[in-house]
Amino acid sequence: MQVCRSAVAALLAASVVAGCSSTGGPEGTTRSQPLVVADTGTPVQTVLAHLYADALSRGGAAARVDTVDGLPGALAGLDDASVALVPGFTGSFLAQLDPSSAARAPEDVYADLARALPEWLAVTDQGLAENGPTVSVTAAAGSALPEATLSALSPQCSRLSAAVDPAVDASAVTRALAESYDCAFAPAGPTEVTIVRATDRVAVVDATDVVLADDRDGLTADVLVPLVRKGSVDETLDRPLQIIAGELTTADLAEMVDRVRGGEDPGAVAASWLGTQSF
Repeated sequence: MQVCRSAVAALLAASVVAGCSSTGGPEGTTRSQPLVVADTGTPVQTVLAHLYADALSRGGAAARVDTVDGLPGALAGLDDASVALVPGFTGSFLAQLDPSSAARAPEDVYADLARALPEWLAVTDQGLAENGPTVSVTAAAGSALPEATLSALSPQCSRLSAAVDPAVDASAVTRALAESYDCAFAPAGPTEVTIVRATDRVAVVDATDVVLADDRDGLTADVLVPLVRKGSVDETLDRPLQIIAGELTTADLAEMVDRVRGGEDPGAVAASWLGTQSF
């Protein structure tokens, strides 16, 4: 997925036009208050909040992380301007802002999300990292498939039992698999299929399992993107946002989430990754 620098720059420039008094302009200006990046409380969101806050600070803006009451609390903070940026994922944002949307493919989800935003909010370009549901099979089951895709799994579904991680919306995934792949798993039996969110794979799934490609875009995409309150972030901070969008992979994020779950400080974990990037 390509990240367009000019598109982000255009968005941030537009934010300045819509600006507020606490946001400075280019060189030599100051912001009267730190930019607040919302942490909605899950390990992945905590990592992302620290990544964005640290990246913005390295770009020259004072920024801090504030914990809020879930995604609804983060959206409320964007509404009342107590929050400047909420990192998250397209599908999860869209489910909150427009539950009626039937979009599943990445670009369709992104387009519906952009349309669902109130006029004072915006999204930058999608990143590389994803956190949608992923389907994997045991090495033995994978070796019997002609290719590592959900289409190839489809004829075998009724003979296989699946374990769905609690972080995944089981009813939505079950419906999507049935509609797009005519796939319904057996209600009982040895578990040969595991369904988890992409950033949970390190902690939950056996390393030998085979991850199957969603070759028909049947599962709702959940791609990294920040929601930004217009006027809170200006074009001088283009570079930090671009670094995260263009360099942070799903594997990078999953590894950092696993470290935080293991007890490491999220700020230190974020700083370690950002230290390998060029500012």
